[in-house]
Amino acid sequence: MITRQEKGLWAAVIILAAGVLFMGSLIVIRGLKPAGEPSPAEDKQAWTDAVASFNGNAITESDWIEELKRTHGEEALTQMLNHKAVNAEAQALKIKVSPEEVTEEIDREMQGYASPEDYYREMADQLSLTPEEIRTETEYRLTLEKIATAGIRITDAEVQGYIDQHKEEFAPQKIYHLAWIQTETEDDANRVLDRLQQGEDFGALASAYSLDEFTRDQGGDLGMVEADDPFMAPEILQTASTLEPGDAAGPVRIKDGYAVVRVIDVENSSTKSSEEIAQEARKQLALSEAVPLSQLEEQLRNKYDAKILIKISPSKAS
Repeated sequence: MITRQEKGLWAAVIILAAGVLFMGSLIVIRGLKPAGEPSPAEDKQAWTDAVASFNGNAITESDWIEELKRTHGEEALTQMLNHKAVNAEAQALKIKVSPEEVTEEIDREMQGYASPEDYYREMADQLSLTPEEIRTETEYRLTLEKIATAGIRITDAEVQGYIDQHKEEFAPQKIYHLAWIQTETEDDANRVLDRLQQGEDFGALASAYSLDEFTRDQGGDLGMVEADDPFMAPEILQTASTLEPGDAAGPVRIKDGYAVVRVIDVENSSTKSSEEIAQEARKQLALSEAVPLSQLEEQLRNKYDAKILIKISPSKAS
């Protein structure tokens, strides 16, 4: 059975795959020219076409493209063929994904962020994805899911049985707005706690002493975190569950040392209507009966005779 967390992880993989392809275009790992001195004309042309340089040698656009083709070419072509095959099948089945459905899905993915702006900023900073690219990938995934579940019929009794067995999945979730200060040792964390008890500002201490380079410049702010967030250390969530807004506690043992945790605020996720719960349960049941989505992509490529016609050399170590 596909859980909410598994679905979220699958969505993250899709977005990450798109981000890796894009970021690959920014990475040039082939920096040395072949042996031999270029002629003056060749050297001048190389610098005219240069996109980067290494140790005084030009890396040309053709070098760059060749490297991208070798390192990401097959993946990029396969994804292009997937999109074309899925679009063709959607047209054949008269399947459409509305802009409203895309927006609703992205809104669900935003729930772990303090604001939509934070979500889009994170996607841009970490994956170089624009809002338009996020919408494109989300529409593709929703279309693929509709194709996978086309023709699968789930009865009302099955829906109700699923809801009864997974009540916690549909119950309102606590959402913590968390901040932390990560330290190397337990003694360091205790010293931070002592200074907090003396009235010093948590954000200022995080900026000065936290080892987490991703949050210290934001005063240790971790953003909004669901109580069952699979990406957050269970020890942090357990500690947060015992605190009131404004409280801090520690030291908390974590993988990379210790942490002092502060709960800034606590919210409850919005309560879903019975119709929304039934719709989500029906979808989860249908997806659990459907062919795996990666397998479906392969089947559709075969159905529409989608082939890569060139041989792409495997990536070589630099």
